[in-house]
Order: sequence, then structure tokens, then C-alpha cells
Amino acid sequence: MLRLIGIGLSIDMLPLGNLKKILSCDEIVVDSYTSIWFPSAYLLTSLLIQLGKTVVIAPRNYLEGGEVKNLIRRALDKEVCILVTGDPLIATTHSSIITEALVNNVEVEVVPAVSIFNVSISLSCLQVYRFGKIVTVVSPKNGIVYEYPYDVIKMNRLQNLHTLLLLEIDVEKNYYMKPYEAIKILLDIQEKREENIISLKDIAIILGDVLSCRQKIWILTIEEILRMQYEFLYNKLYTIIIPSRKLHPVEEECLNLIRKGKMSYLCAISEEELKKIAQLIYNQ
Repeated sequence: MLRLIGIGLSIDMLPLGNLKKILSCDEIVVDSYTSIWFPSAYLLTSLLIQLGKTVVIAPRNYLEGGEVKNLIRRALDKEVCILVTGDPLIATTHSSIITEALVNNVEVEVVPAVSIFNVSISLSCLQVYRFGKIVTVVSPKNGIVYEYPYDVIKMNRLQNLHTLLLLEIDVEKNYYMKPYEAIKILLDIQEKREENIISLKDIAIILGDVLSCRQKIWILTIEEILRMQYEFLYNKLYTIIIPSRKLHPVEEECLNLIRKGKMSYLCAISEEELKKIAQLIYNQ
């Protein structure tokens, strides 16, 4: 069997059921390139190794290259698990692995978990059914600017919808786009097109390192994001929400309270507690 198991965004959000299934695996592959698990995926890896598990920390070429076929072949007669930060299939990154496994008559189980998509929307205080298409902002490559994110914001704003922006990351190159970089890219596109979809006075919600002990939420104008670059030195992973210009009164009130620092997140599970929980499940 091949299992794709979501491990949530952090130690607090690793479901007990998912942990139990991880501990039943014969071979464990940890996706190390699509995102970061807080406080560290190496903590989880170390724990599994201490419990006698076979663990591989997989770079991109491992799960997107020829090794996948070998992985699937091994899953014919034992339990092979791929651990993915967030939810394993909320994005399409690992869909091809499932297809390859099913074509080769390997039984597949997908084990969901909390992802950046639902957490960001939840923490924003905005109504979920008022969100439009989601998009990732990426930096220019070889002089080519990827303008589609601007098109998505434009389309959503014309329909009075909110936009969730993911920011480019490259874990292997240690590159994590900052909010002001993303905003600058979008404003450059806007200037080239001579449009006015995004105003400097518009507000944006910025979420940093969500569900980690460093989590922070900012409600800032576009102008403030560009000016306050020093604010974004201490967090690594960022998500931006561009709200619709017309907010529901409940949304508006909640955003005002967040701006005053009325919302917080307190870490609940320590490394030692996770070890004790894992050992308890494993020894049953």
C-alpha cells in the first residue's frame, strides 16, 4: 500500500489518527521541498528513527524523478508512506504519484490534514464563501514576469471576492518570498498595464508562519507593506489575503479587532509531549 499522509502545518496540527498510520508504515518518505513543518520536519524524522522506522528525507528529484517508480514498486508488498506538510493533495504536486501507483495496481490511501488554505481563511476573519480563485505569486524568471496573479486579483475584485495569495518558496534554495516583494511585483504589472485594481490605500492581511510559535498576523495598507519591510525579517512563510473592497460588517469589525492585536495563537504541544504520545501509540 502507498499512503500519502498530511502532517498539518505544525506539531500542534498533526492529527493523532495520522500519527498512528505513520507509525504503522514500513518505509517513510518525508517531502522536504514543498513547504516547512514547524518547528522542524527533522524533529519528526528524528523521532521516527528513534522508534526504529526507516525514514528518507526526500528532495524534489526523489519524488518527481525516477525514484518514484522504485518507491511504488516497493509499495506492492509493504506499507510505504509519503509525509506531506499540510494536506497531501490540496495542491496537485503529488497527484502524479497517485496516478502512477494506481496504474501499477498499488493500493493507495490519502490521509488529509489541515492546510494553509483553510487555516489562512479561518485566521483572516473573512467569510469563506466570499473567496475567489487562489493563486501563487512568483518572482520573474529569465526576465519573464508571470502576470496571472494580477489577473486573478482583478477577476476576484470585479466579482467582489477576496483573494488568497500564496508566495513563492524554494526550500532547497532557502528562498522565501517576502510580502513586500509580492506586492512590488503586482504593482509593477499594474503600472505596465496602466490599471488601478490595487490601490496603495487598500488593506491586505498578512499571515506569517501560521500555527507556529512565531505566528503573526498583520492588517496593513499596501503602502504600509512597502514601507515597513523590517516587519518581515523574523518570519519565514507568508500568505497574503487581498480582501474585497466591500466588506461585510462582521468582517470589517473582526479585521479592526485583529489590527488592534486582539487575536493570538499559543503553541500547545512540546517536542517531549509529541515523543511521549508517539511512543504510547507505537507500543500499543
